[in-house]
Amino acid sequence: MSDPTHSLDYPSSLQEYVVPGQDFLRHHPEYDILCTGIIVFNAEGKLLLVQRAANEMAFPNFWEIPGGKVDDTDESILHAAARELKEEAGLEATRVLRKVTQFTFTDGRPGHPTKTWLKLIFEMEVRDSDNVVLDPVEHQKFLFASEEEIVNDLVGDVKLAYISPPNKGVKLEAFRLQREAL
Repeated sequence: MSDPTHSLDYPSSLQEYVVPGQDFLRHHPEYDILCTGIIVFNAEGKLLLVQRAANEMAFPNFWEIPGGKVDDTDESILHAAARELKEEAGLEATRVLRKVTQFTFTDGRPGHPTKTWLKLIFEMEVRDSDNVVLDPVEHQKFLFASEEEIVNDLVGDVKLAYISPPNKGVKLEAFRLQREAL
């Protein structure tokens, strides 16, 4: 299927994510907030990772995939993912290949109610994966990692540290699905 507004192709199996985030949340009241993560493989089959800026208040210097919160102004969840990819890595998504996985987490600060977040992870094709341009406010470095490097938490001399164990699991699941698709 194709959205003529944004030229973002996606398989019909992802139709439930071609709705505004607020509509999705109305049908899934167990979640309070939606966010996305985007898997991008380069031509060599390596996965894009971005390192959070050293001055980020939350999880400085940790490695992650691009992604972020679904905004009320996003046309759909898939468009939110494409927007976040453009904002964080400067990459233009052309096609959503598949949903890789999802996971939930909670945040709760003293004096504030606990919120349940749903993070939806999608694999996307992009126009030029070699043309990564980071938003320096959010990220300070990027690299492409092989599955073995993810397993070993080491790319060359760069030690990979993730926000949580599910974050590493997402990356390994993406490699597994990529192998199955071949």
